[in-house]
Amino acid sequence: MRIFVIAGAAIAVVCVAAVQVANSRLDQTRVRAAEANTAAPQSADDRRIVSDNVVAYATANQEIATARQKARETLPRFVDLLNSGMKATFTVKFPLTQNGQTEHIWLQVAGVKDGTFIGMLANTPVNGTKYKLGQAMTVASKDVEDWMVRTPDQIYGGYTARYQIKDLPKAQAEKLAGMFRD
Repeated sequence: MRIFVIAGAAIAVVCVAAVQVANSRLDQTRVRAAEANTAAPQSADDRRIVSDNVVAYATANQEIATARQKARETLPRFVDLLNSGMKATFTVKFPLTQNGQTEHIWLQVAGVKDGTFIGMLANTPVNGTKYKLGQAMTVASKDVEDWMVRTPDQIYGGYTARYQIKDLPKAQAEKLAGMFRD
């Protein structure tokens, strides 16, 4: 019995340490996000790395604006794919504002009803603590900035991601670039 208690205590210590490390990384990401939000972009193509999977882009970036426009124009294709029964992961990107700062984040979509996407946050927000990874949310069609349908070997949509892959390591960027489909 004593061995089980000691083993349980050891597991608890390891779990607490892992949570503390994860929280510390998230806190560091939030600090870098706050710094990126206050730094003035040097150009419309300026980008600042916030964390492993968070990059801050200038809002005046014309290529991102064009990608968002294409995503909005092709959103009916996303809905068709969602309703097709296709085995894939369906996500939409939308602006999420908290603490006066906006980030553009993905929602994993479970369904759509009356022009509103229903799902769960697919990223951990970095501009505050009000919203959490996996939190249930809805996003109006008018707020969608991009959409993506991902199968193991293909990615449909993902127009802003196509622009952003240039910031990934070359091998990873090349692999993803070959997966995109319209």
